[in-house]
Amino acid sequence: MTDIGIASLADFQPQTVDGSPRTVQLRLDQIVELAERADRLGLHHIGLGEHHSDDFVVSSPAVVLSAIARRTEQIKLTSSVTTLTVHDPVRIYQDFATVDLLSGGRAEITVGRSAFVEPFALFGVDLADYDEMFQEKLDLLLRIRNTERVTWAGRYRDRLDDAAVTPRAVQTRLPVWVGVGGSPASATRAGQLGLPMILAYIGGPVDRLVALRDLYRSAGQDAGHESSLRLGVAVHYFGADSDAAAAATYPYYRDFLRPKRPNGSGFLVDRVAFDAGLAPDGHLLVGTSEYVVDKLGRLIERVRPDRVQALVDWGGLPAPAVADSVERLATEIVPELARSPKTATGPKPVTAPR
Repeated sequence: MTDIGIASLADFQPQTVDGSPRTVQLRLDQIVELAERADRLGLHHIGLGEHHSDDFVVSSPAVVLSAIARRTEQIKLTSSVTTLTVHDPVRIYQDFATVDLLSGGRAEITVGRSAFVEPFALFGVDLADYDEMFQEKLDLLLRIRNTERVTWAGRYRDRLDDAAVTPRAVQTRLPVWVGVGGSPASATRAGQLGLPMILAYIGGPVDRLVALRDLYRSAGQDAGHESSLRLGVAVHYFGADSDAAAAATYPYYRDFLRPKRPNGSGFLVDRVAFDAGLAPDGHLLVGTSEYVVDKLGRLIERVRPDRVQALVDWGGLPAPAVADSVERLATEIVPELARSPKTATGPKPVTAPR
């Protein structure tokens, strides 16, 4: 059974494409309210992105997830993703163990290497050490997760000698996912470690996801981790009340992905590319509930993910429209998918481990 949840990258527009002004505080309030709504509706998880520029409002997912933890009851709380390469794994574990304690055992971490350059300069990390540093820090994070006292030595951090890392999470093994943008080597590494993996689906054919899934599962099986493998897919979603309303989201999607400054991260999406994404074989899950059910159902049938994470509030979409879209996901799309023998999908009941 696939679990279906939502995510926010917490992108920020001081003035949205429809002319509406926004403040950082209002944007943060919207995100917390979305999490509360998703929890009431029975969606399985919420993920928050981490970024370090003024185009986004969340630099520390654990801080915002802690606020959400105290206003929700069942929904799983995860980063999407934590930029592990630039942070100390000791602090990452401590932060998410605290979220786990505040939420009664609902925290997860999704780690990645970052598609943005800003964190590396901000935290003084050399991009030349990008991959090697990620591997080393992931090793330390897993050591801390698995044992209360840690002895460890590496190249990029001072050694630890029988160090007690506290507080400890409610969950004996705090879940650690690996976020993968499309790198075969990253998919293979996640499988070899027996860690759950979430793939970003932001374009291209579904066959690309299938190939990465097969690499992941093959590496995991060869390493003896078959029973612990879990696959997630992150998608761009908007549930509309009509085809016209779906098509009208184009200016928001363009603003979401466009570079916000010279040589900044991002890319321009023209109308032709957007319409291609809306096509039956395109990557965008933007449309009426009936349309999304059909398209997501075929994606699930083809890729067989254990988790689908729907990015719901991109580009400055109006808050009421996003709220309605999340409502459609939970009350129309998920139940219809659950009735399909091909997808057998739906949010799982959540019981906080003790």
